[in-house]
Amino acid sequence: MKSGKNWLGILTLILIFGLSGTAYAQSGAGTFTLTGIPARFNGMYVLLWAENRNVELIGAQNYNLDRDTGTLPRIQNGRVSIPMWIMIDDGRTERLVRYNGNHTVEVEIEIYKSSRFNDYSEDIAYIYFERISFSNGSAAASFQDNDEFDVY
Repeated sequence: MKSGKNWLGILTLILIFGLSGTAYAQSGAGTFTLTGIPARFNGMYVLLWAENRNVELIGAQNYNLDRDTGTLPRIQNGRVSIPMWIMIDDGRTERLVRYNGNHTVEVEIEIYKSSRFNDYSEDIAYIYFERISFSNGSAAASFQDNDEFDVY
């Protein structure tokens, strides 16, 4: 019976972490890689929003839906690799899990000076791609292929 108790404990932990409002990076899940970013943005941070009518994705190191806060990945040497999360809504709660799907989405990337994001953070630049296709949770694009770019 001892192994039954261990199994129950493992399931309890999975449920606790799986249903929490905070998403944390896991290995083996999808990323979005942006290359060719102008050097003036090196050392800054990015937050990614992506959607189509069937899916909502968020790109961040981690993101807390309940508090609308997160930690953002850093641009280094003109590139950034962004962990991807998918919004799951079961009708009662919304939560994020690491993304590994296949979707074509519109992508908006906001650039920030700080690695910490909250509802009051102000972006300093905006990059938009009309159509990015993810395969097994990952996609890549070059900055020069953007459909819109604004600096504030």
